[in-house]
Amino acid sequence: MSKPIQFRTILLACLIISVGQLSMGLVFPSLPWIAKDFAISLDQAQLLVSVYLLGFGPSQFIYGPISDALGRKKVLLSGLLLALAGLGTIIAFSDSFSGMVIGRFLQGLGTGCCAVLARASTRDRYSGAQLPVALSYIAMAASITPLVAPVIGGFINFHFGWTMVFVSLLGYVALAWAMIALKFDETLSQTSAIPSAKNMLKQYKSLLNSRYFMSFASIGWLNFSLMITTVSVMPFIMQNQIGMTSDEYAMWAIIPALGMIMGTSLCNRVRPMIGSRNMLLFTPVLHVASALWFFFCPLEPLYLMIGQLLMILGNGIALPCAQALVMQPYKKQAGAAAAMSGGGQMVVSSIVSMGLVQLGLSQAWHLSFVIVVFTAITLANIVRGFNTEQAMTLQGSKQ
Repeated sequence: MSKPIQFRTILLACLIISVGQLSMGLVFPSLPWIAKDFAISLDQAQLLVSVYLLGFGPSQFIYGPISDALGRKKVLLSGLLLALAGLGTIIAFSDSFSGMVIGRFLQGLGTGCCAVLARASTRDRYSGAQLPVALSYIAMAASITPLVAPVIGGFINFHFGWTMVFVSLLGYVALAWAMIALKFDETLSQTSAIPSAKNMLKQYKSLLNSRYFMSFASIGWLNFSLMITTVSVMPFIMQNQIGMTSDEYAMWAIIPALGMIMGTSLCNRVRPMIGSRNMLLFTPVLHVASALWFFFCPLEPLYLMIGQLLMILGNGIALPCAQALVMQPYKKQAGAAAAMSGGGQMVVSSIVSMGLVQLGLSQAWHLSFVIVVFTAITLANIVRGFNTEQAMTLQGSKQ
């Protein structure tokens, strides 16, 4: 029998997952100022995002299986201590860009535990019809935070300087650590020995060979990559090409953030009535509309934000649906499945965002071509995923 959704546990899971996402997005508006202060190029400043993702993504592959063995709480607390050490390094060496890069990598390594264990602990608690609902709230928090973060980061950077952005993060992570230590109840009923590296690899190989898992995981990976790419490029377009301050950009960035809230809320309300497949098909439609808008719209703040709103609205529908579908079949492997899904998302988004920036993605109309390619792949994955035997079995069990 499914457990009823408890607001406190969902709120705590949302706090946990927000740590990793906030740690990434809060820094975006500060990058042009960091580049100026250190007399480096914007591409070099982007290293503070890429190196964070490099630590944040792969570390999840370790946290998942270890938490399946030792439990969620102690792994969470240990990871966040590492993140605090990384933030301390950034603040202590804020006059050295190399020192900041090292600190960001440590911060990413530590916060990697959050994305995995928020989802895995939710999978521990819920099953049946309650699971997609619970996971959709987690996906909502994971999706909204990177969009709200630049708004907050822009205000902090404008009024207090970019160093205070990292000080604020230190305070937030410390608060999260205290909340977990006091309020988080262990969700794993039985502990076991830590699996060997060989057994970890076998688990991940099984997931990678699953047509079902890869179809829906890829939807999440690509939609998150598209969102991160847009959020990281847009500050440069708005601040360098249009000439606005980070404070002004923060106000405009509220518009796409509202798109994510609208998309995830719509998904939660409509998906139970029309099904996940029909809900997911709204995403390609919205993304095609966004691509056309970006291609033809003038280089003005309102028009750019409308294009981003359409794209983020599609992301807001795709991410909660995909995450719920990915986790639903995996009970005993919740940590490994969450790690493969979340870690893959970070690795793919890091590679994609770095690759597109290196290719010269810097104009609004460039985004339209990227969106079209990603839309085609997403549509193919929706069709392939729902045609697998595993998806059909899950659908049948609900009837």
